Amino acid sequence: MAGMFVVLASLGAGAISGLMASFSQLPGVESLRHYVPVETSKIYDCKGRLIANVHGEENRVVIPLRDIPMALQHAVIAMEDTDFYHHFGINPKGITRAALVNVAEGGRVEGASTLTQQLAKNLFLDPSRTMKRKLAEAWLAIQIERHYSKSTILEMYLNQVYWGHNAYGVEAAAQNYFGQSCRELSLAQSAVLAGILRGPEYYSPYRNPQGARHLQQLVLQRMLISGFINKNQYRVALKEPLRHPGVSSYSYKVPWFTATVIRQLTEEYGAELLQKGGLRIQSTLDLDLQLKAEAMLNEAVKRNKPYNIHQAALVAIEPRTGYVRALVGGCDFNKSKFNRATQALRPPGSTFKPFVYLTALSAGFKPGTVMVDEPISIPTQVGEYYSPNNYDNRFRGPITLQRALESSINVVAVKLGVAVGLPAVIKTAHTLGVISDLGENLSLPLGTSEVTPFEMTAAYATLANDGLRVTPVLVSRILDRNGQVLLDAKQKAQRVCDKEAVRHVVRMMEGVIQRGTGTAAGIGRPAAGKTGTTSDARDVWFVGFTPDLATGVWMGNDDNSKLNYSSTGGTLCAPLWSRFMRYALRNTKATGFPTPGRLKGQLRENAIQALTFTKTASPASNNEAPMDSVSLEPIDRPGKVDRDRPNRIAPARRTPRPAPAMRARPERPARETLPKPEEADLEPIPLDEDDGTF
Repeated sequence: MAGMFVVLASLGAGAISGLMASFSQLPGVESLRHYVPVETSKIYDCKGRLIANVHGEENRVVIPLRDIPMALQHAVIAMEDTDFYHHFGINPKGITRAALVNVAEGGRVEGASTLTQQLAKNLFLDPSRTMKRKLAEAWLAIQIERHYSKSTILEMYLNQVYWGHNAYGVEAAAQNYFGQSCRELSLAQSAVLAGILRGPEYYSPYRNPQGARHLQQLVLQRMLISGFINKNQYRVALKEPLRHPGVSSYSYKVPWFTATVIRQLTEEYGAELLQKGGLRIQSTLDLDLQLKAEAMLNEAVKRNKPYNIHQAALVAIEPRTGYVRALVGGCDFNKSKFNRATQALRPPGSTFKPFVYLTALSAGFKPGTVMVDEPISIPTQVGEYYSPNNYDNRFRGPITLQRALESSINVVAVKLGVAVGLPAVIKTAHTLGVISDLGENLSLPLGTSEVTPFEMTAAYATLANDGLRVTPVLVSRILDRNGQVLLDAKQKAQRVCDKEAVRHVVRMMEGVIQRGTGTAAGIGRPAAGKTGTTSDARDVWFVGFTPDLATGVWMGNDDNSKLNYSSTGGTLCAPLWSRFMRYALRNTKATGFPTPGRLKGQLRENAIQALTFTKTASPASNNEAPMDSVSLEPIDRPGKVDRDRPNRIAPARRTPRPAPAMRARPERPARETLPKPEEADLEPIPLDEDDGTF
């Protein structure tokens, strides 16, 4: 730079004209009025606590000059451009001084670029060290000084300059080197940052603590000489101990939730805006609940290792708002980033049954309606027979729907599904919040079609909200860098089910926890839920809710390996659900569910009589069959989660086998018509004489 004027003086008129022509091709500095620097987006939890910074190559948080301490402003000026407030973009005195120093030292020791020149280079030019580029830099610096105030230039510089370790701008640098906002920096810390600018990769205190300390002292000396600080401030700053938190690994505090939010926002807004747009994203997450859920889930998986359980997932949704308060997709995000809460399609087992019962109650069935639990074989369209079995290979004869759901009786669920029609059951599930495709097959009522834990929890949240559906959301509000609202996720709930039918189903599901398969889920307040255990106990579930929170828990293995046969959703998932819900609702007043009224639908006289099933002999006892299981022929499945794996019903075997399987089809089946449902409960539970409800 020192030889620039000599070069200009020696150039002919033609050369100078050529340079001026090339300068005319440079970007206009007027564009800086509309310049928007790359800025890191931030994600906060529902209480305003920062949980993630989202950025690409440049991690930058733009802040106004008024929020940057004067000590830091003066430190940078003292180190980089002492005459900043007195030159017009280039500093002839500085150029001369640098030239003399460099000649005396026999090489380039001191530079002469002003802050304005550095800003021009960073914004408009490539980093090449050619005389043409240096002249262009000087030209642009002069133009910038003509159009903008010193304060504006300094603010742009401090927010633009690179400070090492992926940190651009002073705020990101302060967070990176001191773990605090730029607004809180001391004089000693400010001097360190100013010194780092001499060589961000070399003078980083993480890589060269002695070099960083030396440059800090040099900055303080220059500040003293320039009159920015006095001797007492100088001495105090030299003695101040400095602590550095360590280079940010850019890992997220709650990665299961954050990664899901980032993936969703990238799809909706694009990576460019998310990583560079400086968005302020208010999520629905409750950080306290998330951290507790992660800890509880990991502890439960470790405790249940004897059951051959190695993975789990948990989802918690606020029914009235749809806000996702906790989302845990597995045990260790660093080992496997596959989110089992939102991405893993697994058969839900008997947690699907409430959808069947809701469909039935909407069609005229009642909790006190009696159906016969008996061995049956149902002919399929492919000429085979489907024979559902109960968990203990026992059949209870006449039983009310209330008792059947509480005890998770498979035969009744299948009969009920056929009675109301499988398409109607599928419609109910989708209406409540299940979005995956569901197979229209006879085992559907037993939960053989695959869904995610997120879907099941969302559907149960609709039940918890009295049949009013609110789409689950991870983000409640997004502001752009200027504070303008890009997203406000407030929703109006939509009624999707008859409220009386929902209330009766919820009352029946309360019975599951009070005296059924889910007693381990008790939390000392009104709660409803359902256990689930799939064929051969490969997946175990508990999904339940109070009026304030719906939570789903799944446990199993990524390779789909079997759990021990003593594994059930009621014994493994329900206790974890109970512990989490007790913590989540610890400061929430207990409230009950709405009292059910009279059901509107009327059951047709021939609704069940028209259905015929092939009655089979009662099977031999099978002690290995898990409680609450779907007793179907085991299906060969791949060793990893596969979204495209079709749902199948294996044909009934012609010969008996000891493992849980479909019942053998008898050679001469006897046709039998189911008895007309009666509004009397054969179990010792009092009924309302008028409508058969509990």
